[in-house]
Amino acid sequence: MNSGMIVKMAVLSVLVAGAAMTVAAQDSILLTNGRKLAARSIQWREGEKAYRVETPEGAISTIPKAQVQRVDVKKPADWDKATAMMAAKQYAAAIPLLDGIATSYRMLGWDGEARRLLANAYLGMKEPKKAADALESYMESMPKAEIPVEVTQTYWNVLLQAGRGAMLKKDLDEVIASGPRPMVAAAMMMRGNMNREGGQKEPALLDYLRVVILFENIRELQPEALFKAAEILDELRDPRADELRKKLVQEYKDSEYAAKVSGKI
Repeated sequence: MNSGMIVKMAVLSVLVAGAAMTVAAQDSILLTNGRKLAARSIQWREGEKAYRVETPEGAISTIPKAQVQRVDVKKPADWDKATAMMAAKQYAAAIPLLDGIATSYRMLGWDGEARRLLANAYLGMKEPKKAADALESYMESMPKAEIPVEVTQTYWNVLLQAGRGAMLKKDLDEVIASGPRPMVAAAMMMRGNMNREGGQKEPALLDYLRVVILFENIRELQPEALFKAAEILDELRDPRADELRKKLVQEYKDSEYAAKVSGKI
């Protein structure tokens, strides 16, 4: 095979690989009937409560929100920059980027996480009321089942820090009454935090212990629940705090909460 032919084949391989990457990077929309549509672009139309979808071939259709299970669009151009700023605690610089993403990508999969980070940025700047405002409209406009757990937990935290206890209690009570088990456990954990913040030690302790006993399979919440329950038992001069600390260190030794109590047992 001559060198010219080798070069042509190499160029063709690069083009084919590039085409494959382009296809892989396409936006897509998954319908409730299981059908997945590739898209050149996807836009949310607020007035119509529908998505405007342009296919790779240029055909345009409008799909009502009720028929859409999930939307996948490419990562926003400023996403990596914004998250790097958050990691560096450059909150003031990250806020306009995150606010722009949350607005431009409304109902396109990135808005919830952008608003969660935006709220955390305001918390980092000691502005809990702005943090609550950053999430409030999103939480009210989205069906609860479609809101990521992490976003909901951040919302609860900012409501607590913003002093919006009545709103927080209402939301927690609703989730505890009818939510899925992981969310019920998270809500009980947050209710414990709320009660503790209000000086109600025994109700807070009961919520932490409910998480420990009734939701032992929700392992991501166990270290915090054990740690905080032990702290309150200490404040109540109850020696059973040591039992909880031992359980924390033995069963969740790699958690940040186990590291905090390693010198106390």
